[in-house]
Amino acid sequence: MAGAFKPDVTLPGLWTDKPDWLQRLRALAATGHIDQTDADQLAHFAEHGWLLMERAIEPELVDALVNDIRNLHQHPGYFATTDFRHNRSHKLNGNQPDPLESIFDLYVNLQSSRRVCMHPSITHFLGLVFQAKVLAFQQLLFQVTNGHQWHQDTAYVVVDTPTLLTATWIALQDIEEGSGELAYYDRSHRLPHYIFSNDSKHSDGDTADYPHELEAACQTSQLAHHRLLAKKGDVFFWTADLVHRSHPLVLPPDTPRLSCVTHYCPATSMPHWFREPDKRGIEPYWDVGGFASSFYALPNVSQMVRPVARWEFYN
Repeated sequence: MAGAFKPDVTLPGLWTDKPDWLQRLRALAATGHIDQTDADQLAHFAEHGWLLMERAIEPELVDALVNDIRNLHQHPGYFATTDFRHNRSHKLNGNQPDPLESIFDLYVNLQSSRRVCMHPSITHFLGLVFQAKVLAFQQLLFQVTNGHQWHQDTAYVVVDTPTLLTATWIALQDIEEGSGELAYYDRSHRLPHYIFSNDSKHSDGDTADYPHELEAACQTSQLAHHRLLAKKGDVFFWTADLVHRSHPLVLPPDTPRLSCVTHYCPATSMPHWFREPDKRGIEPYWDVGGFASSFYALPNVSQMVRPVARWEFYN
């Protein structure tokens, strides 16, 4: 068996994930540090494990990012992408548009991506959740659904303290039902910790039963199942252990589902690849935080920077 739920395991986590989150929220409100909108959003995030901010990103900012995405082929070799066509993990982009592959860490080379994923509505909310500056450390631009099965981010997205991370899913278009839309179980972040056979929340590689065990636990707990039919500019936040997936695709495989997922942690935490000294670079972003990447050497001292070739990319 690859892993199991361990009710006796406790781990450090975000204050919004702790049992006394309501008392902490009231203390924040009592200091005048947050207003009523902040309090309502934080309460929903803490109780449900997710929060939807409708139309949080202005249309012109979304349009600018989409336009840049459509023109990535004008800069071949500057962007790291998936390589689904050849069943490999990564490659460099080519000189022709490719609507299938997902694209990593666009915030390194695209100001339009930074303006979206580090939007004030996002950094303000996450700053309150983290009680620290915000570090964006991983991003995936999805052009179509990735078909991911049920999972918690802690299984695949690794920081030094497993539960000190959150994510945003930003709709760059109106999402069509049946296009592989995001699905999730409400309040599933309160399930006991799932510990793999390596005594960690990080996957040990044997995940054949993992999605089914998560789904069974959610159904046994009678948690509500939701699908996110987001509109352009909507921002969906979720906490580290929210159980989610791409809903099965029923429309043609090339149906667009243009969206951007970014993972964040407090600037006081470290992604696991920071253990390698030459990957620890952080690009500051105004006074709210910064961004990091396992694909690019940062900080970026030029207008555009290529992914580091020795990290085994393919043309």
